[in-house]
Amino acid sequence: MIRLDFISYIKTLKPVDWNKQVSDKWTVKDVVAHMIGWEKEDTKVIGLTWKTKKRPWFYETDHYDDFNNKYVEYYKNYTPEQLIKEWGKYQKQAQEEINRIGEDKLKKYPDLFGRLFDEGKIVIMGDIIRGLRRL
Repeated sequence: MIRLDFISYIKTLKPVDWNKQVSDKWTVKDVVAHMIGWEKEDTKVIGLTWKTKKRPWFYETDHYDDFNNKYVEYYKNYTPEQLIKEWGKYQKQAQEEINRIGEDKLKKYPDLFGRLFDEGKIVIMGDIIRGLRRL
């Protein structure tokens, strides 16, 4: 899973690296905080989406700034170690939910669960890692 590779990578960063800008808008810490938010959201919507077969809210919009900013703000006082622990917790919960339902069953509904297994996610994570490596 590419996210685990990303977590392994950020564990190698020095404390000062976490406050470096990786875009006009975000620091390394901000990127990680927003990604934790999405992992946390996955834990909330996988079971509900499976039960209702209704698309999650984030499939119905292109406006994610409020959601992303909410988690950047929420995690602003967390240390890198706390962020990594938090991310691992939500990754584990999301994977448990996927396992509970069955990955093979979820993959039969790519319009509902495709983002969980989407190769596009790997491309985005790769872009982020390359950006961080320039630090």
